[in-house]
Amino acid sequence: MSKIIFCSLLLLLTSCASMQPKEFALEIDLMTLNVEKKPIDAVCSLYSSSAKLDVLSPKKIIFNTECSSINVVCKAGDLYGAHGVVKETNNSQTENMMITSGIGYLFDRAVDAITPMGAFINLINYEQASCDLNREITVVLE
Repeated sequence: MSKIIFCSLLLLLTSCASMQPKEFALEIDLMTLNVEKKPIDAVCSLYSSSAKLDVLSPKKIIFNTECSSINVVCKAGDLYGAHGVVKETNNSQTENMMITSGIGYLFDRAVDAITPMGAFINLINYEQASCDLNREITVVLE
């Protein structure tokens, strides 16, 4: 019986958890132009680390993705164009942070849920969470 308790305790203390990044609904104004800077209809694919979306452009779209870099590839007949929006990394963020102790993760979540200060901090962080990527993307097709 003591071996089962010891193994259970060992398993609890050596488990891990990961926190997943939050997804945002980005409203993007996607514009496609030819070399003379005139709007042109094109088929575009938007890529990020977590999502892919195919759309007709020019158009305003909603792109549900993590707050990461976005690549746009557009094509209209023989014309082709691409554009990338690079998200600057912030090393202070805890995205995909590994927590090496299962009991530590449970303790942190319990403190955040029970104490007024933990709930207040979670509320502030939730309201301030935003993705500051460029919302207007222009792709020139050549």
